[in-house]
Amino acid sequence: MKTKNLILLAAVALMGTMQSCKTDPVVAEPSTSSTDLISLLATGAISADASIDASWANCNKLSTNTVEVPDTTLFGKIYTLFLGKTENFTVRSQYDANNIYFLVELADLTQSTDNRAWYFDAKTKLWTRPASITDTTKVGQFGQDQFAMLFPITDNAAWNKSTCLSTCHYGVTPKYGNHYTAKFKDASDVMTGFTADVWFWRSAGAQANNQTADAYITTDSVATSAGSVVVTTKAVKGGRVGADAVSTAYALGTSNTQNLIPTGGTKAIAVPKYVMTGVAFIKQSDVTSKAAKLVTAVDANGVLTLEDATKIDPTTTTDYSFLGSKKITYTLNGGPLVESNGDITSYSTYVSGKGWVIKVIRKLATTDKTYDAQFDIAKTYMFGFATFDNANNQHLIKTNLKLSFATVAAK
Repeated sequence: MKTKNLILLAAVALMGTMQSCKTDPVVAEPSTSSTDLISLLATGAISADASIDASWANCNKLSTNTVEVPDTTLFGKIYTLFLGKTENFTVRSQYDANNIYFLVELADLTQSTDNRAWYFDAKTKLWTRPASITDTTKVGQFGQDQFAMLFPITDNAAWNKSTCLSTCHYGVTPKYGNHYTAKFKDASDVMTGFTADVWFWRSAGAQANNQTADAYITTDSVATSAGSVVVTTKAVKGGRVGADAVSTAYALGTSNTQNLIPTGGTKAIAVPKYVMTGVAFIKQSDVTSKAAKLVTAVDANGVLTLEDATKIDPTTTTDYSFLGSKKITYTLNGGPLVESNGDITSYSTYVSGKGWVIKVIRKLATTDKTYDAQFDIAKTYMFGFATFDNANNQHLIKTNLKLSFATVAAK
């Protein structure tokens, strides 16, 4: 079953319903559209890296610069820093007998892999991290670049109407970080029993093992009464689920943190677990080789003692401060994602002054029929896309996009 851990959304139907007979979309190669993505038939091998093979030049391109934060009344004040912000992304697609391929390009002038790294606060004498959400400062912009895609696993009229926005933020508290499939703008938007497939690429977290996390959005139970909708969900993240208990993915966990009692103190405080400066993430091999050093003690002034007896005194330098050059990564990658959570391969590279190039590969049909979208080239799918520019939660979205397949070859 799918391991439970935002957003290319493949939905459903041509003109609102799934079609079973194949009719090629009109293809004028190479064409560009702000709403439609046409996947072409791959006739040769597609390289297992982030390079742009020659065949991609012949592919149709979904390209838009209108990805933006939606109606801010849905989100309160938390997205203040992102109001008016727009970004450009392009997506191209190919498929063969077994796989579907996406070439994603994110226009981004700054490479961000920070993920709210550890820094030392001289006033409190504590190691801490920037807040993930803020409406008063730019603290919330210290995060990694990301994109997400959502695909519907079952047909649903509400999904077809507004795609990813139909799962996002309506009527929930808090108004961020939560996706549901049962309650939206009004009672007519109920998607009882609906499950969406979520593909989530992170610039720091995805690169270590060449994977994009495969999650899903669902609710455990839904009750309706007098036109109102009551949602009960066991999912901690409001319906977005990423990994089951049986998964062995991320054996070290995904957070480089631990609680230690300061020398001479009585109350444990949070500090980094490992120290390895100048990296976006720490891998298991870094721990094994001792390139990443275990923090074994901390004193009342914030001085860290490492496993080799080295001490880091952040009080004598600004290197470990909020904007310091030696902030310590919070991303700890213990190994590849497994089971259904790990069935998306991705390769990424950052091109200086231009942005990210990410190649995403997944089987058209997987063994997880419950929590994976199954792609049928005879059907058309509505989908949406989200980008996170130097942010952990705040994201810009593009809804109501359409994916279809053509038998035209990408030569």
